[in-house]
Amino acid sequence: MDYTIIWGHRGAGFRGIENSMSSFKKAVDMGVDGIKTEARLSKDRAVVLRFFPYLLIDGKKTPLEELKLKEIKQFNLENGESILTLREMFETFKDKIRYNFDVFKVETGLKIIDIAKQYDLIDKIEITKPATYRKSFDSLLKPLREKNERITLVNSLYSDKQIIQDNFLLLDQMKKLNIQVVNLCHHRFNHEIFRRVKKDGFKLYLWAVLFKYFMKKYLNLKYEGKVVDGIYTNYPDKLIKLRKSRSNVKFINV
Repeated sequence: MDYTIIWGHRGAGFRGIENSMSSFKKAVDMGVDGIKTEARLSKDRAVVLRFFPYLLIDGKKTPLEELKLKEIKQFNLENGESILTLREMFETFKDKIRYNFDVFKVETGLKIIDIAKQYDLIDKIEITKPATYRKSFDSLLKPLREKNERITLVNSLYSDKQIIQDNFLLLDQMKKLNIQVVNLCHHRFNHEIFRRVKKDGFKLYLWAVLFKYFMKKYLNLKYEGKVVDGIYTNYPDKLIKLRKSRSNVKFINV
């Protein structure tokens, strides 16, 4: 498909309102295809949307998993809004957008799947193993695949070398578990990786794309008719404008 998904990173990505309802609504109003954020579990197993796994309470870092949702809701973000729950996000946007969640524990991913099924949103959900997750990708993603055959699963890599080591063994392992997406920091991107990932039937996402030069570069690449499938950015408004003007741009085949 000749289409690159634009993911608003933590919403519109603006400092001070990221991962807030204001940020999410702003990104949706801009025209993003989906929102990328992080998910954590509270003590009473509510899914909350927050990058940091803790709250600063009386100067002490208290893990979210030790706090009930009622306690978490008492904490305000920089813009004065409360920390959001997954249910609040689904209730607000429903099936208008796609959703992509970094999860750091299997239990969080399983809970997301359960809630997504309740809202009939499984086909709109993507669950991602973060690049900072240092255990094997299958220790996180395999239980999620066993839980649901339809959910889109994403494996984030911290280096392109993870793909090429052991003669592309990682891609073979991902294919066996039906992990559909390779997510790579764009600073590690190269044409060889693009060709290999697409040849093997995976989608390719690139993250940390902040500047117009790189936005244009990735939007205009093709390999055998296939494009970069998704881009995460803190500046979705810029990327949306560039994608709209892409019809007049000649693609670069690699």
